[in-house]
Amino acid sequence: MKGQLFSYDLLLASAFVIFLMALFLLSLESVLGGIDSTELRGEMQEAVQTAADSLVRTPGNPSNWELQPISENGTRSLGLVNSPGELDPAKVAAFFSIGNTSAEYNATLPILGLQRRIYYYNATLESLDGSALYSLQRFPSGSPPQTVSVERLALLNGTPVRFTMVVWRE
Repeated sequence: MKGQLFSYDLLLASAFVIFLMALFLLSLESVLGGIDSTELRGEMQEAVQTAADSLVRTPGNPSNWELQPISENGTRSLGLVNSPGELDPAKVAAFFSIGNTSAEYNATLPILGLQRRIYYYNATLESLDGSALYSLQRFPSGSPPQTVSVERLALLNGTPVRFTMVVWRE
């Protein structure tokens, strides 16, 4: 009887240890998933802020990029201004004329710094009363798990406008 009791105790203790290990591994996976999600959100936030700042605060490089097709080789950066705070109507029209499935849209991703994990973006320019002036919309396939947006204020033809950029990862 003693041998049976010892085997039964060992079996019960082993099952309990295995249960605790499984519980530990499941909680570890959950914690690591949360850390990855937080890291991804931080990267997306940094990417959208950098891209929006580049567009609304710089003229781009070359400064006349709107006169030629956008390409990774010829366009080093995109910018919508010619003077601080004042958007250039020609650059705005050129940027918002990019098609949502075109090669130019895809070429803008690395130029705007959105290529690290292949982020996609939407951009809108609207007056402060909410009426849309320009819109560049690419719709995500399915429902993206996280989106990050940023707004910047500027002037277009002397009128205050709101530039909004939304970034997501598919």
